[in-house]
Amino acid sequence: MKDMFKKYGVVILISAFFIGIIVYFGYDQTKNVIQGKKSNGEDVIFSINNEDVTANEFYDLLYSDLGIQAAYSQFEKAVVNAGVEVTDEMKAEADEYSANIIANFQQQYGTGYEEQLVTALKSLGYSSASDLNTYMLDGLKKNALMEDYVNANKDAVYTPYAEAKQPRVVSHILVSMADVENPTDEEKAKMDSVNAALAEGKAFTEVATEFSDDTGSAVNGGALGFMDADTQYVPEFLQAALALEAGQTSEWIKSQYGYHLIVCDATDYETLATYPDLFTQLTTFAPETQPKAVWAKAQELGVDFKENAELKAALLEYMGISE
Repeated sequence: MKDMFKKYGVVILISAFFIGIIVYFGYDQTKNVIQGKKSNGEDVIFSINNEDVTANEFYDLLYSDLGIQAAYSQFEKAVVNAGVEVTDEMKAEADEYSANIIANFQQQYGTGYEEQLVTALKSLGYSSASDLNTYMLDGLKKNALMEDYVNANKDAVYTPYAEAKQPRVVSHILVSMADVENPTDEEKAKMDSVNAALAEGKAFTEVATEFSDDTGSAVNGGALGFMDADTQYVPEFLQAALALEAGQTSEWIKSQYGYHLIVCDATDYETLATYPDLFTQLTTFAPETQPKAVWAKAQELGVDFKENAELKAALLEYMGISE
């Protein structure tokens, strides 16, 4: 079942969303210091929200010569840190996600897990295992920035994605079968019991908890959460789930796992926006959305490149933004 249902969706989201952030290619960083501008004796690269980013801070993260994508990464970090307030909820989520990641690494690598964890974090621009929580918190802040931008530009950003990918929240009840082409009397009886319970007016969530053989979702009332046309479900399930309107329940759908009843819980933006997967999929559908969100926030904060027009032009070109 693991190929069909996402057991650890949120952890995978946060872990995978920022993988590949640093790509190495040439860019002459030595030209980008603002001549004559100092902060605590150090040259200033740029300032945002009245806070200066110095050459040493900039170059330490760029490892002197990593290219414009790494420059963008540092710029993005400055914007996110200045523009997104950390909430108690974010802190709690970061703690939870960090604990889950550590548990997964311990399970996979045993006593040597910390070395593997540090290697992974270093590839993302962090330096030690103690930075894991910071990494998770940075991811949550980026999610918040993206969410604010999409909310403010819903028609331009969300509508094209929704029309193309049909995002929704779904739940299901699975009656698994040894041979889907030849259900046993016991398996047929279980399907009849599900039908009878629903006909009696029992809530779908209650019936799923009682009868569904997908134990991962049954404990949550059958909830599978967010999905869209790109979700990696088996074709029969995917097609049936996408055909439903909000509130509708499918007929029994046969797949390699058995028979499913699928309910579409929601298709409205307000509900979908409570799932971080939505913003990840939006970024996949329209990769330019995230840098646009960063640039919009930078302008709101009053980003100032001083006389460093070359760095600004390079960043705008990289982000695909024209002024």
